[in-house]
Amino acid sequence: MVLTIKHRRWMLGVALALTLAAVASVEGSDESDNTVVQPGQAKTRHMQQKERTDSELTSHVPLAKLNRQPLPEDVKDMFAGKSWYVAPPPAKVAPPSAPPLPFVYMGKLAEQGEKVVVLLTKQDRSYTVREGDVLDNIYRVDEVRAPMMILTYLPLNIKQTIQIGETN
Repeated sequence: MVLTIKHRRWMLGVALALTLAAVASVEGSDESDNTVVQPGQAKTRHMQQKERTDSELTSHVPLAKLNRQPLPEDVKDMFAGKSWYVAPPPAKVAPPSAPPLPFVYMGKLAEQGEKVVVLLTKQDRSYTVREGDVLDNIYRVDEVRAPMMILTYLPLNIKQTIQIGETN
């Protein structure tokens, strides 16, 4: 829709008249409030009402509840860092054990009325042992009784056995 210059002026005149009427009505409502404002007392009604409600609220608040309780004596620093790391349980340590016997049974010699002599080898060495002998300061021969020979591993005092078979 195209407005001509006449129509535009007529619409501006109506808008101006409405604006002047609105201003006149606002000025008329201000005259009903006959309060004199002193220079140091320029508070609005809204601020005065807010002050009244704030004072009413503070008169009903039990101020004793607002006091802080002192910290317990065992609390040294409220804001100290805290580590949430939990150490794993200690691993179950197996009791020490003797190494496997390094000896290989080769044979035995049994004479009437004498102790049985057992032939053992370890790598390239040969041993002839009887009850009570000590081998390399590590093993002691405790018992030679067919079909077993009992040795003691001296560092841990652990007994070990080796098969020597039945006597013929």
